Amino acid sequence: MAPVKHAKSVLKSVAAAGALALSLGLAAMPASAGTWDELKPSVFGDRAIADGQGIVSFTAPYRAEDDRRVPVSATAAFTDGRTVKGVSFIIDENPMPVAAAFKFQEGRDKVGLGIDVRLNGPSMVRVVVEASDGRLYMAESMVKTSGLGACAAPPVGDAVSALQTLGNMQVTGLPAKADSPFTRHARLKIQHPQHTGMQMNQITLLYIPARYVAEVEVREGAEPVFTVETGFAMSEDPRIDFDYKINGTDVLTVRMKDTDGAVFQKAFPRGVGG
Repeated sequence: MAPVKHAKSVLKSVAAAGALALSLGLAAMPASAGTWDELKPSVFGDRAIADGQGIVSFTAPYRAEDDRRVPVSATAAFTDGRTVKGVSFIIDENPMPVAAAFKFQEGRDKVGLGIDVRLNGPSMVRVVVEASDGRLYMAESMVKTSGLGACAAPPVGDAVSALQTLGNMQVTGLPAKADSPFTRHARLKIQHPQHTGMQMNQITLLYIPARYVAEVEVREGAEPVFTVETGFAMSEDPRIDFDYKINGTDVLTVRMKDTDGAVFQKAFPRGVGG
């Protein structure tokens, strides 16, 4: 989804502005009904977005139990010969609204995805699906929160330990037998503190520099399953649930890069958590 890539620098500027406001002690602005109207051109330009009913199924909680880790998921499918080219998760009121923009190189008849996101306050949360012909479809849901501002909340874990385990990855859901054509579901977990640049070190009272997962690529053998560009709206220690079709290869490979330029790659053989 090229427009999402174009929006990346724009949304980083929005995030930087949010960090500056926090550092100056300014109060968070209340949610605006017109946020999406202002945000949409930065992400998708002037492209039309149709109602995704019958194409997109989106699941999000009515109220977040923990603003720092809110599970959202989506499935998308076409029955008219078109395929799913991309899926983006967007949080209107977050400093960096685009949480994850998935791309499918070959297109998929059906896609199922799930992630955990941070919510900086009550917000409309959206999933936008791009078809192989370039048309866009959207589903949305309002999610209420405590309003405490998860993007500025101190990291959950110990900072030293987080850096020591940064980049560790785990995949579950890889059956030992690779001869089944049926769709399988897998879960990828990445250890990363996902620093937003808005969090304060509780000892030094200095802001922790931003550092978060920038992109992830998953391949089944040589065949790409998906690539995803992510932002700090993904929760600490990100989770990605995804489906895939077994293609007969014996290994699934994950490559992750973060905003500091660190690259981590790991191969997962069949039978892991299957």
